[in-house]
Amino acid sequence: MPMSMPPTPLFTRMSQVAIASDEPVKLIAFYRDVLGFRYAFETGGMHFLDIGGVMFMIGPKYPGMTIGGDATFYFEPTAWDATEVALEKAGVDFLSPVIVLQKAEGRDLALRTFKDPEGHTLAMFGWRAA
Repeated sequence: MPMSMPPTPLFTRMSQVAIASDEPVKLIAFYRDVLGFRYAFETGGMHFLDIGGVMFMIGPKYPGMTIGGDATFYFEPTAWDATEVALEKAGVDFLSPVIVLQKAEGRDLALRTFKDPEGHTLAMFGWRAA
C-alpha cells in the first residue's frame, strides 16, 4: 500500500509555549498583571495563561537549567502607543528604541524588545501608526 504525502504545512498552529522560572508564582504576576494575559489554570506546579488561543506555560526550572535562553517571544499589542505607555508605567525597561522593520502607507511594522523579571526576552511586534 503506497504511503500518501503528508499535508503541507504539517501543523495548523502553535498550541503551547513553555518557559522555566525560578519563582513561577511571581513570574505569573508579571504576565497576568503587567502584560494582561488571562490566567487559565495551574496543575502540578505548572501555570497556564491563554494568549490569543496559545497556551503559555510557566513552570519550575529543572536542575541544571538556565533561565532565559535564546528564545524571544513576540506579542502583538492591541494598541501600540497605549501598550508602550502602560508597560513603561509598570516599570518595564525597554532594551532599545523602536525598530521600524517595514513602512507602509500611514503605518510602520515595528519591534521593541524588553525582558521579563527573570530575563526572558519579549518583544512588542506589530503595526503602529507612522
